[in-house]
Amino acid sequence: MKFTTEIPVARSEHQINVSDKLLLAGSCFAQEMGHWLQQRRFDVNLNPNGILFQPSVIARCLRRAILQRKYDEKELVLNNSLYHSFDFHGLFSSEKTAELVLKLNTQLASSCESMSNASTLLLTWGSAWGYKWKATNEWVSNCHKIPQEKFTKELMSSDEIVEEYQVLLNELWSINPHLKVIISVSPVRYWRDGAQGNQLSKAHLLIAASKLAANNAAVHYFPAYEIMMDELRDYRFYNPDMLHPTSQAVDFIIGKFQEMFFSEKAKQFVVRSEPLIRFLGHRPLQEDERVWLEKRSLKEQELIQLLKTYK
Repeated sequence: MKFTTEIPVARSEHQINVSDKLLLAGSCFAQEMGHWLQQRRFDVNLNPNGILFQPSVIARCLRRAILQRKYDEKELVLNNSLYHSFDFHGLFSSEKTAELVLKLNTQLASSCESMSNASTLLLTWGSAWGYKWKATNEWVSNCHKIPQEKFTKELMSSDEIVEEYQVLLNELWSINPHLKVIISVSPVRYWRDGAQGNQLSKAHLLIAASKLAANNAAVHYFPAYEIMMDELRDYRFYNPDMLHPTSQAVDFIIGKFQEMFFSEKAKQFVVRSEPLIRFLGHRPLQEDERVWLEKRSLKEQELIQLLKTYK
C-alpha cells in the first residue's frame, strides 16, 4: 500500500562527478543544496550574489559576470545608514562605499571564473513575482527595507523568462561550451503573494523551465517543487511556518537529485562519507576541547583522502 504519489525521476544523461566544479545560484533551496555539497567537500561556488529569488535578477547578475562589468560607487543606494546593491543580498551591504564595491567586484570575479570552468550550473528560481526600482525600471534582488512606494511589483511571464534565459545560455556557452545547466523551481511557497499568486508564479516558472529544457539539449529540469507538493505533501514535512521544507524533506529531495544526476562513483562517495559528515557535525558536550579538535582534524583529513580516491 502506498501513502504518497511518487514523483519518478529518470536518470539524466548528465552525470555529476566528485571532481566536477559546480556553480549554484538562486533561492534559499539552492543554498540548502549548496551547503549539503560543501559539507561533502564538493567544489562549489554557492550564490556569489547571495540568495536571489527572481529569474531576471539571477540572469542579469550572471550576464554581468560574463561581461566582467565592474561595480562602482554610483550604482549603490543608501538606506538606514547602509549602502546597498540591487544585484546583491543584504548580507553584502556596508557602511562604507569603497568596502562594498571591493566586495561586489570580488564576487563578480568569482562568478566569472566559475562560469568559465564549471561543468554544471544549478539554477533555482524562487518566484516570478519581483520588484522594480521606479527610478530605473529595473528588477531588484532585494528591496533592502527601502519604502515600498519606491518600487512596483510585477509578475514576469514565462515567455519573458525564456527569452532572457536563451540569451544568457548562449552567452554562457560562448565562454564554456561544455557547461550543463540544471533548472529547478524552489519548493518553498511564497505566501506573501497569496495562494493564487504563488500558484501563478510557480506556473510561470515551470512553463519557462520546461521550454528551456525542451529547446536546449544541455539544459535539464529537476522537479524539486513537484516532489515537495505531491510526494511530500503531508505537513509533517514542513517547518512550523508551514511553507519551508524540514531538513528531512530537504534530504529527501537531495536524494532524488542524486538519483537523477549523480554518477555511480559520486553516489558511492556520498554513502562512504556519511559517517564522517555526522562526526564532523557533532560536538560532544563533555569532551575536552583539545581532544575534540585533534579528532576533528583527523576525521577532516580522512574525508579529504576519501574524496581524492573518488576523483
